[in-house]
Amino acid sequence: MTVIPKPKASKVTVVGPKLTETNYLENGERIGESKEFGVEVEITMFAQKRYESFTGVVIEIEDQRGILSLQVGYDNIKINMNNIVSVK
Repeated sequence: MTVIPKPKASKVTVVGPKLTETNYLENGERIGESKEFGVEVEITMFAQKRYESFTGVVIEIEDQRGILSLQVGYDNIKINMNNIVSVK
């Protein structure tokens, strides 16, 4: 009986984007403007190995929990601030 070696498991890991300090500052400024003046923003986030985009107005920012509440139409969406990639 011949022994056949098992194939190596090739896991493809999707690595999230690396943000610099200036990116964090710019995102924070845009989120603050949206909350203060009611400006609509597009937030792109990276979660569960994929990108998602939401367009809406920031309603509430919970610093302690790190959650951002975004109003998209008539729906309220809660986003983890650690997953935010860009704000336009």
